[in-house]
Amino acid sequence: MNKKTTRSSAAAARRRKRVLKRRIAVIALLLVIVILLVALGWFLIRSLTQSVATGDKPISDPVTTTEITTTTKPTYPTIAVTAPITTPRIVLYDVTHDTVLFSKDADERCYPASLTKLLTAALATELCGPEEEFTVGTELSLVQKGSSLANLQQGYRLTRDMILDALLLPSGNDAAYTIAAHLGRKIAEDETISDVDAVRVFVSRMNDKLVELGASNSHFSNPDGFYSPDHYTTANDMLLIAKNAMKYDNIQAAVAKTSASYVLPSGQSVSWTNSNQLLNPSSPYYFEGATGMKTGFTNEAGHCLVANATRNGAQMIAVIMGGLSSDQRWSDAVALLNEAFAAETAHQAAAG
Repeated sequence: MNKKTTRSSAAAARRRKRVLKRRIAVIALLLVIVILLVALGWFLIRSLTQSVATGDKPISDPVTTTEITTTTKPTYPTIAVTAPITTPRIVLYDVTHDTVLFSKDADERCYPASLTKLLTAALATELCGPEEEFTVGTELSLVQKGSSLANLQQGYRLTRDMILDALLLPSGNDAAYTIAAHLGRKIAEDETISDVDAVRVFVSRMNDKLVELGASNSHFSNPDGFYSPDHYTTANDMLLIAKNAMKYDNIQAAVAKTSASYVLPSGQSVSWTNSNQLLNPSSPYYFEGATGMKTGFTNEAGHCLVANATRNGAQMIAVIMGGLSSDQRWSDAVALLNEAFAAETAHQAAAG
């Protein structure tokens, strides 16, 4: 190897050393930068954590926050009922202000009797148009002895709203079973199923509706409310059922009638009188502003009533379950509604 080659090799070695040194310097610099960034991040996180823990704001807060104002529905006051009320289970509800004004053992299980028909009516309205006809048939054999009746006979044909009047005014259990058999076959999409099976299908839909309404302490086993151990509800659940029924204009119109008379599509003339004494001007329990709802009675359920009334733009519902006498049912309803509307008048006066 000559001297020239030796000098070239030595120069190349020196260049490699310089390149290596520069690379080491760059890597060292990068490591220092990374260490500084990690340290700065740790310091900022520690500062923010301390400020949150102490409730103080950070010295430097680059985030602009906007205060959010939330609103809640004003609470309408409950009332202390002063009248002597003896019915064991009660709910007094202010529809206008969506407020329960007064309740008494409202979650206690009890029997609804014919208040059940408010759910039967709601399902008939939900599943049928006003011109749909119901033909009374052999399902009348399912009506229990001792039932309240609209005196329907096999072969009668009624439109939806006619049969709802038969159901709600005289509280016809015969109307309830005609509705249940008709709708059970409609739901099943099978006109050939037996009366018992058709009613069973309808009752299943009733219980589905109870779940939908949130009436979790209720279970129905028939369309009319005749006593059965597994047909039960509570006053609070009955309020949900009543509110649902009153969503429908045809039901509101039906329960407000004192009477109804028709010539049926099948040719017969029929008349029914409403059993609700709050609507009857000649009754000692007539209540000015009453707009109806539903009565009920069995020995096991006692005397029951859902009463709806409107005065001066305010609407109230009283649910009364388990009264010891019919007179007690009416007098307690009148007393509760009077107190509710008196409280509303006082509230309006205080509000100016």
